Amino acid sequence: MTDKINDSEDFLARWLSGDLRPQEKEEFESSAEGAEFNDIIASVDKIALPEYDVERELARLKERRSAPAPSETKVVQFGNLFKYAAAAVVVISISLIYFLTRPNYTVYETLAGQIENITLPDQSVVTLNSNSRLRFDPDKFDENRRLLLDGEAFFEVTKGINFEVETDQGTVRVLGTSFNIWNRNELLDVVCYTGKVNVSKRAFSQDLKPGDGVRIDQGSFKRAWKKEVGENKPSWIASGVTELENVTLREALDELVNVFGIEVKSTSALDQNPYTGNFPNDDVNAAIKLVLRTGNIEYQYDSTNKRLVLLGIKSQ
Repeated sequence: MTDKINDSEDFLARWLSGDLRPQEKEEFESSAEGAEFNDIIASVDKIALPEYDVERELARLKERRSAPAPSETKVVQFGNLFKYAAAAVVVISISLIYFLTRPNYTVYETLAGQIENITLPDQSVVTLNSNSRLRFDPDKFDENRRLLLDGEAFFEVTKGINFEVETDQGTVRVLGTSFNIWNRNELLDVVCYTGKVNVSKRAFSQDLKPGDGVRIDQGSFKRAWKKEVGENKPSWIASGVTELENVTLREALDELVNVFGIEVKSTSALDQNPYTGNFPNDDVNAAIKLVLRTGNIEYQYDSTNKRLVLLGIKSQ
């Protein structure tokens, strides 16, 4: 969590102003840092100035002036309450600055099973996949092509100044190219389709050429791969099929949730099973069958309530 705060200059301000995503807010407030900042804010309400008796303080002042000066040096100790108050002033000042200068974002969001095509001010095109969110500042886009992505999107970028896509797991920078970003559950997959892409996170930085892919897991490099990209667009756009390679069953189940909006009940023992395969994005029953048959997993699916329950491995 400390890394996430350090990586974003306005993270605390966005928290104070209520601009964090629900998952970010929950993760931060359940962390040690979040609890400390909550204590700081709460302490402001407890601060009460003592009553001031003018006559009594005047008498004390006269008494001190008539008494001989002490030889020792006195150290003034401030209570924790005032330390909290000073910290709260700093935190609230950050929030005020953010309120006055924060961008006026244009926001696009998709629901499960929904895909949206977006034309940016520079005529670049973004295809936003299911259950995803894209933000950018239209007022500054001509001079700063910077976007924030949660979820998955395919970008076809016109040539011009640097084009930058930020995620909570890393940043992707290009000039003019096309690439796919998948960013969910502290994982980031980037695949370059045309041109050249740079993926970076803290000390890690790697350039990708067409067909190159890279994964970042919780802020650290995980693996790289090479794939055919002859269609110049990912399969979820070109053919309505979700392709998954060398992932866990948990990731495959999460994609079923993103595409079809279903609820999944699983066990941690099954979640880490490996999975490689494809499923259609327009047939939930066929998709579930394709994902679960590889591991010979028994399941029940309630189509009325859109609820999938994994029962375990089928007996031989």
